[in-house]
Amino acid sequence: MATMFAQLQFKVARFSGAVLAIVALAATACEPAAPKRAASDAVVAGAADKGAAWPLLLAHCLRSPSCDPMSDFGDGAGVASNSVGSVAWFAQVREKVGEGGQDYGAKAELSVFGMRGVGGKAGRPLTLDELPDNLGGARAKRSTLTIDYRAPSDVLEPYGLQIISPFLTGVAAGVEEAKLEIVGADGVLFATTAGGMAAAETPVNGGYKAPDAMVFFASQNIRDEPAPKLLAALTRGESLSLRLTAADGETLLQDALYADGYAAALEQASAALNDDGIGKPILERCAPLMTKDDAFWRAANIAPASLVCDPRLAEQRR
Repeated sequence: MATMFAQLQFKVARFSGAVLAIVALAATACEPAAPKRAASDAVVAGAADKGAAWPLLLAHCLRSPSCDPMSDFGDGAGVASNSVGSVAWFAQVREKVGEGGQDYGAKAELSVFGMRGVGGKAGRPLTLDELPDNLGGARAKRSTLTIDYRAPSDVLEPYGLQIISPFLTGVAAGVEEAKLEIVGADGVLFATTAGGMAAAETPVNGGYKAPDAMVFFASQNIRDEPAPKLLAALTRGESLSLRLTAADGETLLQDALYADGYAAALEQASAALNDDGIGKPILERCAPLMTKDDAFWRAANIAPASLVCDPRLAEQRR
């Protein structure tokens, strides 16, 4: 009798264990998938206050035309940035640029943006509901004009220019090249051909198919082919018009670019490159400043390389 009871207990235990295992497997299968996180989370991995540090470093990345806000873009040692008026600047010391044999020295990029793009018969900008479902959406909806400065000596000199359109859809068939013009108070300041390329197909609205879209890109070596009228208008802080037209003259895009603060932004970028503090990681530079209020930022004399630590939104700086 005792033996039979022991056998029964063993069978019950084995059956219960199997049931528990099945339940555990079922529970695992029913668990929602862990949310996908941007690789750029790594930039605040060691931050004491991730909630304060993350927006700061995201804003820093978005001031560069080449920084991918979805990737791990590092700790910021050797890099500084800020915005002045409507202009963003992003500066890198010589060692950070890292171009090997082709060494043009330290680098500063000054960017002005258009956020009011209006399309025409040949295309239109994506609507808010059609923009990528990631941190790159901010870049996908704005026109960007960037002047690339280099410092082969100790002085920043204009070296390059690039213009990137926002994502455009409904683009007329066969439009791979377009005419791009920047217009200011003195008329056409810059004109070139812009090449069109397919925009990356990024899901929108939580997974719906992204619309077919194109991005138009233009670049010029302004060290050898200067654009003096455009640079003079930027330095004066003018408001400029961008026009992108198809080969048949139909409008692809019209936008406004605002350059108020350009001269001050160039001065800040140059000063930051000569600030010894630029060698420290950004969070180390910013640690003593993270809790400062708006009144402090309005009155304080901040080291140029630490201007990247300013947490205020653009409208709070005015």
